[in-house]
Amino acid sequence: MTAPFDPAAYRALSIDGYELAEGRFTAQYTLRGRAPGVDVTFAEVVDFGPDFPRPVDDRLLRLLALTCSPSYYKAAAPAHIEIAFPTHPFERDYLRELIAGGLGEFAYRNQLPDALTPEVSGPDAAGGPVRPPDAFDAARPPLVPVGGGKDSVVTIELLKGHGVEPMLFSVNDFEPIDRCIEISGCDSTRVRRTVSRTLIEVNAMGALNGHVPVTAINSVIGLIVADALGLGPVVFSNERSSNVGNVVWHGRDVNHQWSKSIVFETLLRDTLRRHELNPDRYFSLLRALSESEIANRFRAFEQYFGAFISCNRPFALDPQRRAASWCGHCPKCLFVFLLMAPRLGRVRLEKIFGRNVFADADNLPGIEDIVGVGAHKPFECVGEYYEAAEAMLAVLDDPDWGGLALVEALRPQRDRLASVAASDDPSVPPVHYVPPRYAAVLDPGR
Repeated sequence: MTAPFDPAAYRALSIDGYELAEGRFTAQYTLRGRAPGVDVTFAEVVDFGPDFPRPVDDRLLRLLALTCSPSYYKAAAPAHIEIAFPTHPFERDYLRELIAGGLGEFAYRNQLPDALTPEVSGPDAAGGPVRPPDAFDAARPPLVPVGGGKDSVVTIELLKGHGVEPMLFSVNDFEPIDRCIEISGCDSTRVRRTVSRTLIEVNAMGALNGHVPVTAINSVIGLIVADALGLGPVVFSNERSSNVGNVVWHGRDVNHQWSKSIVFETLLRDTLRRHELNPDRYFSLLRALSESEIANRFRAFEQYFGAFISCNRPFALDPQRRAASWCGHCPKCLFVFLLMAPRLGRVRLEKIFGRNVFADADNLPGIEDIVGVGAHKPFECVGEYYEAAEAMLAVLDDPDWGGLALVEALRPQRDRLASVAASDDPSVPPVHYVPPRYAAVLDPGR
């Protein structure tokens, strides 16, 4: 394409088809123009490797083709999505909910409320072959996705501490992930996902852009890997705070972490069930835990302190844009630094981050948003207001942190922080799907 990209010139996204050949999954999509000659085609590739076991369950491959589609739909956010191959009504419902929840932030930032409710249509997969009984065995080793941060480290070490040796799983090559895998000593497998180059090109020419539900994509990829390798459940490390949205907009809860939330976990498990697959193939081990509880457990695993990174900069898709370590300014850096400050202390935390983020006055607006005295919860993977405020109160009470720009700037707001810290309601039990065999892993007394 050489002309500017006009989103209004497109009437529909077509999900054309998918195939798996030589361990390489390709899903094809087309933005259909309102006039002849402006169609734009995309191909997303997930390379499982040439030695990937076959056959792979087609229900999961079809689910992956649907789950990758929001990346291409959002380029123009047309009024229609047309699925070219047969699907069941519940699969089309899955895609509708994926768009409505997973693109909430995208729609909010672009002020496109109608982008969350496209018409989804396509031929019906009436009837179909008789499925054999689900061969899933929950007793087999789990597949644990590794993100390079503290949460997956806690899952790995809790499992190991209870005699469960997980197979670790990652998508693409990122140094912090590789470091954590190496420290764990566990076996691992890697998949390479490539977004269509055409999408990158049209983004540069004026296509709509924004956040997509990446965790949803990685979840379905994980299900395919676990199924093909004959493993047990895919065990994610999504915590309670991912259930909490950022803003309410047009009556919708806009949640940056929607594809990490219990809402998506429920949606995916229900979709598996309707495919006559065991929903316990997928759950989050840490769902009932707050970020604070996870941080309390993480501080016992000192071997990872120099390896883990939660900042997004080292995970940029373009290797030329990747930072070597914590940037010290983004919401994730600010939140993790704040959360770990009263748990690890100033000297150790400065060594981990290579700086003290509380010394930089420019970080004050970001910290205010995180502790609940600013605009709103940042559009990032950060915890709840109350636990951030709890951590800040502990910092204010610790003389080791005194005199730093952000600490002193927030000291006059101590009463307000105390009110935020008291806002959690522990009487509401969190919903989770952790099976009893794995729930025992979370019990510190066992």
